[in-house]
Amino acid sequence: MNFYQLPARRSNPAPQNVSLWWRRATPVFVALLIATCTTCQPIEAFAADGLDWHPEQTWVFAVGVLEYQHPEVWRNQPAAKKGRRDDQLVEHFARHGVAQDHIVYLRDREATQQRIRHALAEQLKRTRPGDLLVLYYTGHGSRDHKTRSVHFVNYDAKDGPTAWPVTEIVETVDAGFQGDKALLIADCCYSGALADEIRRHDRKKHFACLCSSYSHNSSTGNWTFSDALLKGLRGKPAVDLNADGQIAFSEIANYAELDMGFIEKQKSVSIRSKEFPEHWKVARTEGRFVPRLGERAEILWQDKWYRGQIINVEDATYQIHYVNYNNSWDEWVTADRIRPYRPHEFPQGTKVDAFWPQDKKWYPAEVRRGWYGLHLVHYDGYSEEYDDWVPPDNIRARR
Repeated sequence: MNFYQLPARRSNPAPQNVSLWWRRATPVFVALLIATCTTCQPIEAFAADGLDWHPEQTWVFAVGVLEYQHPEVWRNQPAAKKGRRDDQLVEHFARHGVAQDHIVYLRDREATQQRIRHALAEQLKRTRPGDLLVLYYTGHGSRDHKTRSVHFVNYDAKDGPTAWPVTEIVETVDAGFQGDKALLIADCCYSGALADEIRRHDRKKHFACLCSSYSHNSSTGNWTFSDALLKGLRGKPAVDLNADGQIAFSEIANYAELDMGFIEKQKSVSIRSKEFPEHWKVARTEGRFVPRLGERAEILWQDKWYRGQIINVEDATYQIHYVNYNNSWDEWVTADRIRPYRPHEFPQGTKVDAFWPQDKKWYPAEVRRGWYGLHLVHYDGYSEEYDDWVPPDNIRARR
């Protein structure tokens, strides 16, 4: 049995963004190499009893691009490299028994269009009936409003068409994957295009996807969405919405949607084919369920209400982390300083003005749907291609 020795965390990348714990597996792609012994037990024992995935039948394909060959086109994201969640995602599956040769992780300079395409095709050839594929991307997303095409941006992309097409991703997996279930995850602008693509045609494989944003919307530069995903995979009790001791796909999707709406004022998207179970069990909860832990609320501070999340509970006091403030502002409060978060919502059909950030102008629009203070709006005189989810600060009653 393989022994998995994980690398020490590094706060800064090594030269060329290939840290010391990487080795080139082939001339074409980089795989995560963490097996150093064949006679020891895994450092974290894992038994899949009661869960709906099994590490020996799981394949992970991860692409994380935080720097680019053409930074004048695609902005580098150095701040996101500290505690990279793409690293953590790959480490999670490795720690829980997914074999080294079942994991492909292309990071930054290794994530060229050619390497991504070749590595994915080669991995899919090795899959077998009954297998699960977990495909994850983080980086920039690009949308062409004329062609409606969305691309995930590889390291060497010069423009949208030289990036990794979302259509190609879904079609490649559907045609080449020989297993049963494919879980596609994207934390980037316009990532909901994955869901659109799955809906667009009947698929041979059973798909589910989790996306940080609606297909027409940009996405935050923070790790909020991937953090929510990792909490679910790690079995955090706050994600166990029905408190049954297990975390299902639907619970991760709901938890991520609420976190994105509350913290980032952004609409995440999830979808699954009917053959992919809604209550597909992903993890067992670690630790006991604590009422109100993780609750999203508004907190009274010096006569004003601020968004905050309960991060600890002791007796009748609650530790609060304020949204958009660093940890130095965390504090303990009593229940009388906490109230439910109930943002205003316009009814469906309401005529409103919506702010378009690209040109910083207000446009007349109509509300198609409201959710958690966000509104899906249709702009007067524009096609549905421009429909988007508008945060609370970017919508007002028609003037």
